[in-house]
Amino acid sequence: MFPAASPETSPAATPAVSTGKANLASLVVVLAYCALLTLLALGHAPSLDEAQGWLVATTINRPIDFFILPSEGHPPLWHWLLRLLSLGMDLPQARFMTLGFGLLNAFLLRRLLQGTPLLLAMLLFSFVGLQSWGYYFRPYPLIMTGIVCTLLLNRSGRQQAASWVLAVTCGLHFFVGFLFAFWLLWQWRQGVRLRALIGPSLLAACFGAMAVLSALGNSTAGNPTIGILDGTLANLAWTAMYPQLRLPVVAVVTMALLGFGLRKTPYLAVTLLATLLVFAVATAALYALYPWHLAFMTMLCFMAFQFAGAKASHWVLPLLLFPQVEAGLISVFGRLQQPNWAEPDIYAIIKADAGTGFDPARQLVAWPDIAGISTVAMNHISMTSGNNGAMLGPIDWRGWQVGDMDPALLTRPRPFWLLCSDCDMILAYLATAGAAPTQIGYRRHYDNSPITAYRID
Repeated sequence: MFPAASPETSPAATPAVSTGKANLASLVVVLAYCALLTLLALGHAPSLDEAQGWLVATTINRPIDFFILPSEGHPPLWHWLLRLLSLGMDLPQARFMTLGFGLLNAFLLRRLLQGTPLLLAMLLFSFVGLQSWGYYFRPYPLIMTGIVCTLLLNRSGRQQAASWVLAVTCGLHFFVGFLFAFWLLWQWRQGVRLRALIGPSLLAACFGAMAVLSALGNSTAGNPTIGILDGTLANLAWTAMYPQLRLPVVAVVTMALLGFGLRKTPYLAVTLLATLLVFAVATAALYALYPWHLAFMTMLCFMAFQFAGAKASHWVLPLLLFPQVEAGLISVFGRLQQPNWAEPDIYAIIKADAGTGFDPARQLVAWPDIAGISTVAMNHISMTSGNNGAMLGPIDWRGWQVGDMDPALLTRPRPFWLLCSDCDMILAYLATAGAAPTQIGYRRHYDNSPITAYRID
């Protein structure tokens, strides 16, 4: 009855047989991916979330905040890394660090997926590999590194080291805990002594507890836009990518295909489906599931099929990845039509219009405040929040309301300059005090709303 008595497959799954043609094909895939990923990174402007993480990491100063990030809902390891980076560089330079990890991941995956260039290509050129988990200045490329290193260590028979690597990776994002729980269940099934899992489990639990404490008071959490049942089914249909296609029938087909693909390893099949269900229910109840979070479900499936080895039906995973590859390539097409280098420098436009003596801390306002986060972080400046009149830094999600307007804006000395998205509300509010806006700049952003610059006379 002890799990080790009848393991479903060896702890270190045997890699696929690699041929010369397969090696050459996988090398071509990796080199093409690296070239495209570099181009995408060069054409990318940091989004709100990327800038928010940088500002949080570089402004916290209370000792407790280094362990429990104020209202963020994240464990602190990513922000520790950002704080170290900030000692020697600013955001415009530091943001390319994750591109380096994205390029590294391509070569690590090539080593892991020996003899399977098709699966390698589909993983790399999926929405996961080409977007947020590829080069965004967020923890996801590092999470991918941790997952692939865990699988490589597992294949070489070094389960203890693999457990520690995945436990450390839990410090980058709360959702890694679901992958770690799945890993623990598989380790138990393989007969790994519980004593060997205690240390990594405690470390992962500490990171999880920090994330939960960090989320307390976050006004954006716990407000699902649809019911839990509908949200759960939509989450389980994550493979379809687009919200309008994430239908209940897609969820049923996806789960059925996964069960069929792992039918020769029933323990893996049951634990994978159960973990996916728990993840889908939890995120439906507490948090909206964004495209970059869909990847955690994809990586759960990837881990399961790696564990199953030759006993898995390996056509299932490429089939489920196909819509994600389509979404990734469509996104690439859109981004290359709207690269960062083709958009105007909105802050440079404001400075030129304002002339000498311009002081952004006194004369530049952002409304809503999230419209100014990237400008603050990229230019290392201060400006005023149009929501509450405070100096704009990282958004404090406790009690934050996007539509708040600072009454002092109506009596603010003019001229001043305004950065805004969804500008009609704030312009109508300023008009009640006789303010006259003049548009001086406009900038699109692929990931966030476009930003418009006004001089307010």
